[in-house]
Amino acid sequence: MRFLHISDTHLGYQQYNIKDRERDYFDVFQEAIDKAIEKNVDFIIHTGDFFHSSRPSNESILDGLYLIKKLKDHKIPMFVIPGNHDRGSGTRDRNALEILSEFGLRLLNSDFVEYNGVNIFGLKYISPIHFKRSIILKDILYNLYEKATDKNNFNILMLHLEFAPVFSSSELQTISDIPFEYDYVGIGHYHQRQEPIKEEGRYVVYPGSTEYTQFNEKSYIEKGCYLVEVGGKNIEKIEFVPLNARKFLSYSIDYSEIDKFLEDMEKDLNNLNLNKKPILSLNINTQENISNKDILRILESKNLADEFLHIKIFVNQNKRDISDDTTSSNTESFSAVEKLKEVVDDEELRIKLEEIFKMAESYENVKDLEEFIKHHPEMFEI
Repeated sequence: MRFLHISDTHLGYQQYNIKDRERDYFDVFQEAIDKAIEKNVDFIIHTGDFFHSSRPSNESILDGLYLIKKLKDHKIPMFVIPGNHDRGSGTRDRNALEILSEFGLRLLNSDFVEYNGVNIFGLKYISPIHFKRSIILKDILYNLYEKATDKNNFNILMLHLEFAPVFSSSELQTISDIPFEYDYVGIGHYHQRQEPIKEEGRYVVYPGSTEYTQFNEKSYIEKGCYLVEVGGKNIEKIEFVPLNARKFLSYSIDYSEIDKFLEDMEKDLNNLNLNKKPILSLNINTQENISNKDILRILESKNLADEFLHIKIFVNQNKRDISDDTTSSNTESFSAVEKLKEVVDDEELRIKLEEIFKMAESYENVKDLEEFIKHHPEMFEI
């Protein structure tokens, strides 16, 4: 028996408002589907964030339907759990995954299904704040496991949660909060692929996202999915299957070295043999009075600007004056909000974080802020 593990496809994400980026997310998802068909897998598991939004465009829903039909034609079911991006905003909403489930997608919210002698368990995304208040994950997962009628089957668990150490602020631990009755634990939500981890006989696998979504992702780590072969209760092989994601190139340099850097970058572009124009992030450190437009004009003069689909330039002017020592707290807060625009590409997430910063700024003491947080936990559900 073999299956493909994919995650965080974010279908419909029109990053930087560029239509080509929206197609990138579809193309790489379709490539994963084609790999599953080529490898003749028995089924696919998808560990959340199928769509980028709980209310995707009609075009994105049609793209999802096309992929599900393609799998259905080859008799390959796909089992999916809702990630944080897939969730509807209320009980009256029907999210897009529920629509696709009417056409063959196998949606597991907090459910169990037995398929061809394999137990597949799924738990939808739960905000970290709920675990801190009253929910004990281990109890939920034990109760979920008890739904299985044949415990001797190979047991797959699908999660879209924040675990330490990949999420440094999380209190959840895979080794202590996930029962060892599960033979394969597939986890979404973390976009940086990890090598499969073996814990006392079972495997914990983070496939990462299928496309780059942030400049802070390590571009030298390939995007892809995992092909898993199982014999009885044992995993016989886990193979990484690379996908053709568009490359993100990120550099940080001193302005005084820009000419040499651009010469080297031109050589790099020629050596990489890319079949898609990459996305460039250029962080310039300088004490001179230059702007983003100045740097862009330099790139254009070297005929390099057209080599990239999108360019983000950050100019850090390392000047210091007397006013730096008397910066007000409001200015510091404003700088933090401005910094979000540089490091957080996801517009929905950035807007939410800006709301939190501005709300915190409005309180004059920590006690009042703590009281607000106590009565408005939903404010921090990201």
